Amino acid sequence: MAEPFVLEVKQRNKKIRMEFASEEDRRYWERAYRKRRFYTLYFMVGVGINFLLYFAGLDLSRNILMGGIVGLAVPLASMFGLTELHSYLASKNRKG
Repeated sequence: MAEPFVLEVKQRNKKIRMEFASEEDRRYWERAYRKRRFYTLYFMVGVGINFLLYFAGLDLSRNILMGGIVGLAVPLASMFGLTELHSYLASKNRKG
């Protein structure tokens, strides 16, 4: 029987040992774990972009549909987009 793929993660003052069925599963989980700490920061960048749009004159508060779409889409798009960009640049720097 093959040994499981193990990943040890240190959280605050304890270590958590996780077992995965394949090396690919372990790699995907580790990548997602490393990206999650940037989600809040980049979400707040998106909220800041919304404030800049509002103060620049784009007031969508009168249209509840467009206001809701833009109000949610900008922070979520910045969160996922900037996190992917950050992850891509970090992995590129590690390899090169």
